Amino acid sequence: MVRAARRPSPATARPISASLPEGQAPGRSGAEQPRFGRSAIDTFTAGRPGHTARPARSRAAVVITFLSGILAGVVLTVGMVTALWWPRTEVTYRSTAPASLVYADRSPHYLGLVHEHTLSGRHTYELMIGRDPGLSYGHMVHVGPDLGPRGVKSTTWTASGVRVRFPTGHEVFVPARSFLYGR
Repeated sequence: MVRAARRPSPATARPISASLPEGQAPGRSGAEQPRFGRSAIDTFTAGRPGHTARPARSRAAVVITFLSGILAGVVLTVGMVTALWWPRTEVTYRSTAPASLVYADRSPHYLGLVHEHTLSGRHTYELMIGRDPGLSYGHMVHVGPDLGPRGVKSTTWTASGVRVRFPTGHEVFVPARSFLYGR
């Protein structure tokens, strides 16, 4: 038959700390004792060797951590959107003056419709005419937002200049004196 363990009566019961040397908390040796008596952590971990409780974080620390996380998320989002919208330029149409047509500056000439995406999200279109095959400089003609996206239908090079036709029926004529000699 199994007998239940008897609980000591309150008169004979001794607290755990009574069996320890003076000032020593349960679960700690004398070398590990806090300098100024028992702390809240010692009270919490009393009797649980090997366990250490983390001190409670203050409300301000929690709020600061939360706001730091939000700030980091905003910075990453802005960085990613900026990278996606970074300004870029693309040439959507190219034309080269025929080799049989020699202008006064004796250089080959190029025309291109350049589409630029700006960081603000704007789209601009420009005709660039000049001696640079990369179309980085030359004579520039701004093209309206109603003509640019539709592209160029045809280009006609003559000794007096170049005529550009758009699919909408609009035409632009640029005189040769505007793009000769690297202008």
